Amino acid sequence: MIVTNRISLRKLVGFTWPQLLILLVFTVLACSAIRLVPQELLKALSFATGFLGTALAFLIGFRNNTAYGRWWEAHKVWSALKYETRNFGLLVQSLSQADVTTQRQLLHRQAAFAWRLNRFLRRLPAGAEEAGLLGKEEATQIETRQNPPLAILDLQNQTLRQLAADGQLDSYRLVQLTERLTRFNEALGSCERLKKTPFPMQYTWFMRYTLVVFLFLLPISLAGHLGYWSLPFSLIIGCAYIMLEYVGRYIETPFENQVNDVPMDYLSRTVEIDLRELLGETELPPPVKPRGLGYLY
Repeated sequence: MIVTNRISLRKLVGFTWPQLLILLVFTVLACSAIRLVPQELLKALSFATGFLGTALAFLIGFRNNTAYGRWWEAHKVWSALKYETRNFGLLVQSLSQADVTTQRQLLHRQAAFAWRLNRFLRRLPAGAEEAGLLGKEEATQIETRQNPPLAILDLQNQTLRQLAADGQLDSYRLVQLTERLTRFNEALGSCERLKKTPFPMQYTWFMRYTLVVFLFLLPISLAGHLGYWSLPFSLIIGCAYIMLEYVGRYIETPFENQVNDVPMDYLSRTVEIDLRELLGETELPPPVKPRGLGYLY
């Protein structure tokens, strides 16, 4: 997630240079065609380009609004996961009959769930964060499963059932803790849905093709009115459309390990710190800080 108010022009150009290069080529060709094509024809194209630009603006606006909705939903899922994890920690802390080792195991394992879900969604292998929260045998067992976050919830459920069978957990708290595991599983399912259900590709393709046609017609239509001055104005107007299309294209995928991702590293570390503090631990890992030009992962 980008958390800075400053926008690096170099970064934007680095992300969108193929489209900008196409625009530049079209603009140069349009300037070359000024002497070859009748001015009346060039001016007539401006009407078609205006209609096409208006339609394209609506397409990009709809796509960006939908893309932001996907990103915001992903952020809400992770925020809810953080709140439910704190509730889970408070409930585990209230288990006076359970020994401290069991409480620590439950909370460390739940912190590992956040980290493993983070890396599972980004298609990354288990990291050092989980290794410090899980036992070696548990970590090995979890990685043999197709869905490691779900495997962690399964271990949590087994531990709670065992505590209830040993008389260390009453039925009321068992129901409450099981409900929290259900919420964690719902968060996992919501994240998988957003990850595996992309924005309709037909719409994306159509918009990209329309954008290319618009970038081709824009400098030609402006050349009939502005002559060689169409070069800078075409680049300015075309850049605006290209940048807007870029924004929607990247925020529609909130779990791709990119700068526009939901800040899952930050949220996972927040969850870990909160649970460790509930256990009374004093040696806490440092919070995740923004990198580079203000990118929070």
